[in-house]
Amino acid sequence: MMNRRRLLAIAVVGAGLSVVGLGAIPVAIAQPPIPLASAPTSVGAEVMVLHATQTAGAGSIDPQIGNLPQLKKPPFSAYNTYKLLDRKSLVLEKLKPTDYTMVNKRVLQVTLQDITTDGRYKVAAAINQPSGTGDAFLKLLEVTASPNETFFVAGQTYEGGILVIGITIKP
Repeated sequence: MMNRRRLLAIAVVGAGLSVVGLGAIPVAIAQPPIPLASAPTSVGAEVMVLHATQTAGAGSIDPQIGNLPQLKKPPFSAYNTYKLLDRKSLVLEKLKPTDYTMVNKRVLQVTLQDITTDGRYKVAAAINQPSGTGDAFLKLLEVTASPNETFFVAGQTYEGGILVIGITIKP
């Protein structure tokens, strides 16, 4: 059973990252690269914790979540109901882990690793047991995210469904 959960988590995380990478048609906008000396050392991040379930009928997406078309595409379309459980703004300082305790008492740790010359953010995320005890659910996920584009970490079982964590970097 545990191996099945881990496999689901890996599949959902991997697929979620594919959604980020393929989700929108890029539009070229001429912007100068960020000079390393003036690159910010901290950025804002919004964390949304969603409860995804499969319910009878059409299901629904909580209007407080906003427009996230990724939730209507695989692998997220395997669930038809999404409810916002929590939304929190964080400040990520470069190379300093920021902890956020989720509704299931596991700890999400998000770290701003670097800022690329094209203005994207290298972010690391991990999910641990409370107080760091036991096996980590997600040992380490590294993502290069565009500003204001949500990426997802998902797959933990929770009250008849799963938790889906959306993270958006807000410069």
